[in-house]
Amino acid sequence: MPPDARRTRRPRTKRYEATENLSTPTIRQESQARTARFAPSRMSAGSWVLNSRLAFMLLFGVGVATFRLKHDVRLTLIWLVQLGLVLLYAESGHLKSDYSLQNLARGAVVGAMVALPFSLFQRDFFYATAARLYSVSDLQVLVERAVFLMPILEGCFFRGMVQREKGLLEGALLFGLMQAVYFISVVNVYPAVIAAVVVGLTLLGLLYGYLYQRYGLTASIACHVAVNGVLFVLPVAVDKISAFLV
Repeated sequence: MPPDARRTRRPRTKRYEATENLSTPTIRQESQARTARFAPSRMSAGSWVLNSRLAFMLLFGVGVATFRLKHDVRLTLIWLVQLGLVLLYAESGHLKSDYSLQNLARGAVVGAMVALPFSLFQRDFFYATAARLYSVSDLQVLVERAVFLMPILEGCFFRGMVQREKGLLEGALLFGLMQAVYFISVVNVYPAVIAAVVVGLTLLGLLYGYLYQRYGLTASIACHVAVNGVLFVLPVAVDKISAFLV
């Protein structure tokens, strides 16, 4: 074969030229822009809740606006709004649970140790508070609301969302402030008592927040579950069991 024939290059195919063109910056940028334009909208649907202060203002506003409604209806509306905000935030991929049985046990033990002395010495107060705050006297419904529903919603919102975006102190302060919205409609007391409730629950918020920082959301929610179980459910359960045995 003549040398000139050996040196003859084969013509580029269209597929090769297209692959080569994609390596240039301009073509790559246009390709990325098209991909972003036609990507699923799930990332932008809940992106506004990354501003956790705005989300809290919405939740707090619902609590204030529904002040004159029946307490059980009011609770349902607040919890629905809170659930919606948590779901939107979770859709953005920022909500992390850090689940493990060890973290679950850590949180539960800490919560029980903190709450048990208060339950022993102020049993009647927490018994009455449980009936008013959760607007129910049935033990099963109380367990569902105080142990399963509220700690999970508040843990995801105030620790997994607000604290993650704004830090421990702000998460605890907003948690304590939101508790005033719950209590003020069911307890006819002086403002100083409401302020004391806010301070006490802010301290609990700091505990939950510390566990969230140290061991993750699972430990924080487990602690909240244990606290509510010991303070609000245990006195009612003891009363029901005593009445059954007598």
